[in-house]
Formats: sequence, structure tokens, C-alpha cells
Amino acid sequence: MAERLGLRLRFALFFAALGLGGVVIIAGALWFGHSRAGGSVQGYIVGGLVASLGLLGLAAWIGLLFDENVAKPILALASDLTTRARADVDLEIDEAQAKHLSTLAPAANAINAALSEARAARQRAVERETARIMREKALFEALFRDLGEGAVVATPDNRVMLYNRMAQELLGEIGLDRPLADFLRPEPVIDALTRMQEARIQGRVGAETFLAASADGTRFLLGRVSPILSDEELSGHVLIFRDATDDLSAHAHHDHLFNSLLEGVRRPAATIGALLDVLQSGDDLPPETRARFRQGIEDEVGRLFACLDDMGKRHSAAKSRRWPMSPVAVSHIFDGLSAQIDLPIKRAETDATLICDGFAITSLLAHVIAGLSAGGERHDFALSAEVEGEETRLILGWQGQAANDGEIADWLGAPLSTAYGDYTSRDALSGHQSDLWCEPAASGHRIVLPLVSGAPPLEPGDTRPEFYDFNLPDAPLGDLAERALADLSFVVFDTETTGLSPRGGDEIVQIAGIRIVNGRILRGETFDTLVNPGRAIPPASTRVHHISDEMVADAPDIASAGQRFHDFCKGAVLVAHNAPFDLAFLRLKEEVIARRFDNPVLCTVLMSAGLFDHTGSHTLDALCDRFGITIPPEARHTAMGDTLATAEVFVHMLDLLKAKGVTTLGGAIAEEGRMTKIRRAQNY
Repeated sequence: MAERLGLRLRFALFFAALGLGGVVIIAGALWFGHSRAGGSVQGYIVGGLVASLGLLGLAAWIGLLFDENVAKPILALASDLTTRARADVDLEIDEAQAKHLSTLAPAANAINAALSEARAARQRAVERETARIMREKALFEALFRDLGEGAVVATPDNRVMLYNRMAQELLGEIGLDRPLADFLRPEPVIDALTRMQEARIQGRVGAETFLAASADGTRFLLGRVSPILSDEELSGHVLIFRDATDDLSAHAHHDHLFNSLLEGVRRPAATIGALLDVLQSGDDLPPETRARFRQGIEDEVGRLFACLDDMGKRHSAAKSRRWPMSPVAVSHIFDGLSAQIDLPIKRAETDATLICDGFAITSLLAHVIAGLSAGGERHDFALSAEVEGEETRLILGWQGQAANDGEIADWLGAPLSTAYGDYTSRDALSGHQSDLWCEPAASGHRIVLPLVSGAPPLEPGDTRPEFYDFNLPDAPLGDLAERALADLSFVVFDTETTGLSPRGGDEIVQIAGIRIVNGRILRGETFDTLVNPGRAIPPASTRVHHISDEMVADAPDIASAGQRFHDFCKGAVLVAHNAPFDLAFLRLKEEVIARRFDNPVLCTVLMSAGLFDHTGSHTLDALCDRFGITIPPEARHTAMGDTLATAEVFVHMLDLLKAKGVTTLGGAIAEEGRMTKIRRAQNY
């Protein structure tokens, strides 16, 4: 019974009992005195009431002082110690909050310091022991990540636990712990898995092929699936695939060309044959008739040649060489030219990237520079790049004589490199579907080579996607409420709005979310979009989240953005700071979005009220201070900035809930329900 009473309540009951006991003692003493000495009863009663009220008041006053200076500081110290022990927080404990507890606060800090040192020592030992494993892991990640084919490792129940960059490029917003069917039409893969399982039962372990469409139907993927066996048990399977869309399209196009060629040749050939038979067998034909037959043969021969010429052109376009392309920094091409050409070449600094064969383009430009410099009439060579939308132009400028078309044709007709056999620079340009030309410049002349622009490279501080998680739990069965928190996927989200009244006409202007799988924040699996609210954003709101009417003018409306966000949240528990506020905006738009947001929901405000009931401050800033989380000032009150902060707070809270014995989703929701009344009195 005592364990179910809070510390402050037990202290309050203690002082109440002390006061009531004193009243009983006073009453007994007065009764004993009156029975021995006699006298007026009223005097004894008045004296007893005054003494009792004074004693009760003194007990209440001392109890309040004890609660403020002893009970609350003890709870604060206990909460701080629990947070540091369970949530891996190494901040120093504030001793000022327990200044009346003598050496208890310094002792708690000493325990905290010892705990931090023990953690550091354990971490150093773990780092030493796992150094070799981490090197092997890094090697594996590099090899797997940069495979030229898409690769996905799935659990036996077809949830994603690993993928590489190419898989992300081919399948779109793939994510860890998501069903494979969300990104790939499942029927062909299931058929391949069935064949693979039947072969394994027969003692044959190998890959099975499949041809499947992406979930949106825009790509066809040709691949193979192989089993992952552990102690003869199936623990998952690997899918390796490539984009076969162009191959299938080219195959169909070639079939169409062949059929068109047959149809185009058959009729003229049949007509020519028939006319020739008549001419050969009819020696007595009148001259004018023979002339008409000959003219008919000429006409059919003309049609035949026209058909063949047209088919030749269409076939040449269809079989144009597909050169191997990849993102290449323009600066790397300039570096390669500087290394190959023994000439002083000026270069303009650029961070532009291309989609091309970097070696081929470098070799091609080296041929051109060698040709330009051969006669000695050209000098002051310079390299630069001009970016225009989806095209980047490589510019080679010089002073002196211009280059004529004949010279350029000779340079491009030479073999590109011994590594490419008989392929010429002209072949390389054809493979890149480009050309180059000479034109006058403001000073001198220049050669222009346009190529497809690539995506900007990742900066050192940019987040990279989390591609793998081998510790995904088995998909549990039974009621969702009984599932362990550790087995769930979460989407932490936040919204920015035109105001604070969803029912009063305010609208969403930004939605951001981030996924948490297996207790890990997946910084590469995020959702972030501005939303056109269909109304003006008040200046007061813009001052808070810095989103203006101009910024959302071309943004998607809530119907489009809401559907994409709903897809992002599929199968996850939603988490937000003050979740009822954000959910109110979404749920009021469910008819417009045509989706229901019926995911389970957890609120970090309510969780904080249950975990830190000794304080009345449960703001996001207060929680970040408690867990040592820093929100950059420019990110505060932005949807993604607050989402990331809430996600880090939530991960710490999961550890504290586990220490408190709350391990299931149902338990966490029940804990929130218990704190609902407290929430209404809190400042968040």
C-alpha cells in the first residue's frame, strides 16, 4: 500500500498523523487534569482548542516547509539520477535545487560522475573490442551501398531490413521495417519465393529470377531472389534487381520496327515480282503497256527504298549506344585534364556535377586540347562551366586562331582511348546524346560541350540515409496494444500553421516527420513539405515559423501533401509534442485528404507529465534542457527542427518508460490517460 503512495503524499500523511496525535494527547492531558483538579470544563475546552489548532497549524506549516525543501528536492534528485542512469545523459546535476539537503546533492553528483566514468570506461572497452568488426562493417557498407544494381535484404515476412542507394533510386521512398509490397508489386516476388522454397525443400539452394513492376507501375525490375539460411532455417532473403524498363521498351520497339519493315517491304516486293512476271512472259505487249509496267516497277522500287531508308533511320535512333553514366564532379574532370595535358590551363572553380562517363569526357577534351595546341597558334587555354537548368556546358576557351569544322571532325574521329577499343570521340558524344561546337567568345574563341546536369554532391554535414538494420524484431502477433514499444516503428512529426484554431479556419503550412525504427532515429528517412493553406498567413504567425505567403505559393495543397504524409506514416505509431493540437488539423482535413489518420498516437507532453511529475514545466525547450539536447536557434519553431528535437527527446523517454515498467504500447497509452488531468494544469 505504501509503495503505491507518492513520497510527498506519504510525508503529508506523516505530518497529518503527527498533528492529530498531538491533538489526541492534548485532549487526553486536559481530561486527566480536569478529572484530578476539577474546575470549569469550558476553560479546559477553550485551552484544548487553542492548543490543538496551534499544534495543527504548526504541523501544517512545518509539513509545507518539509515538502518544499526536502520532499520536492528528493524527488528532483531521484528523477535526475534515474534520467542519467536510464537515458544515458551525462549532464551534471543542479545542486542548488537540493541546497537544504546538506551533502545529499554532492553525493548524488559524485554518483553521477562515477556513473559517467564507468560508462566512458565501458565505451572505451567496447570500442577496443569492436574496432575490427567496425572496419569489416564499413567495408561491407561501402561495397553494398555502391553496388550498380538495386539490393534489398528482407525478413521472412517481407519487411525491409537493408537496402542500398540504387534500390532507393529505383523504388523511391523505401524505408526500414516497411513492407516490401509498398514499393514493389508483390505477386512476381512471392512466386519466386515460392519456387525458391520448393527448391530448398528438394535440397537445391539457389537464386530464382523475377520480373516485377514498381508499386507505382512506372518501372519494370528484372532481378533474382536468394535465401539467407542460418542453421538451415530461413532468416530472410536477398533481392538483387536492375531497371529493365528501357530494355523491355527497346525490345518492343525493335519488334515493332521489324514488323513495320516486313509490312513495308512485302507489298512493293510482291508488286515488283508480279510486274516482272508479266514483262517476262508477255513478249507481245504493246510498247505503251510495257512502259507503264516499267514505271510501276520504278515506283515500287522507290517505295521500297523509302521504306528501307526510313527503317534505317529509326533503327539507328533505337540502337544508339547507351554509355555508362554516373554523377561526376566537373572539378574532377578539370583535375584529370590538368594531369593529362602538359600545358598551363586556367580553370574556374565550380561545384557543378554532370551525369556522364567522366573518363570518356576527360579523354575527349584532352584530344581536343591536344589538337588545338598542336600548331602553336593557340594559347591561354581556360576551362569553365555554365549551368543552365538541367544542362551544364563545359567551356574550353583560348586566344588565337579559331578551330574550323574540319579540324574538329578529325579530332573527334580519332579513337577515344585504347581502353575503349575502336570507339571514337564521336561515338562518345553520340552515347551522351550531345555534340560540341566552336564559337567566338568575348575574348578569343571557345568550344562548348553541353551535358546533363547531376544532383549537387552531399556536403560533409549533410545527413545520409540509414540503409540497414539487422536487428529488426520479428513481427509480433496479437493485439497492437500488447506489442512491446521496442517492436514498433514510430513517426515523430510536427506541423506549422496559420494560427492556433483548427476549427476557427486556421490551416497547415508545413508538415515534417522522421522515422524511428528499433530505437534508432533514421535521419535519412524524413518527410518535409510546405503546404499551400489556401489563405493568407498572418504576419504574427510568420514571425514565429518564418513561412510567408510567397514561400507556399507553389507548394502542394493539403490534399496532396496529406496523402503523401499518410503514406509515410503507414504502419507506424505517431508521436508529437502536444499531439492533440497537430492531429486536430489533420483529422479535420480527412475528407479532403481522403485518408484517415487512425494510427496509435503518443504525446511527449503527457509522457513528460508522468515521468517528471515533480515539475510543472513540460515544454519542448525544458525537455531538451533535461536531456542535454541542443536545438539550433534557426531550427526552433520550424517543423523539421522541432521534429528532430522531439524525436531525440522521445528516444530518451523510451528508456525511462522501460525503467518504470512501461514496456507495451497499451501501457504507454494508459500512462498517458492517467496524466490527462495533470496535462490540463501544465504549461507546455
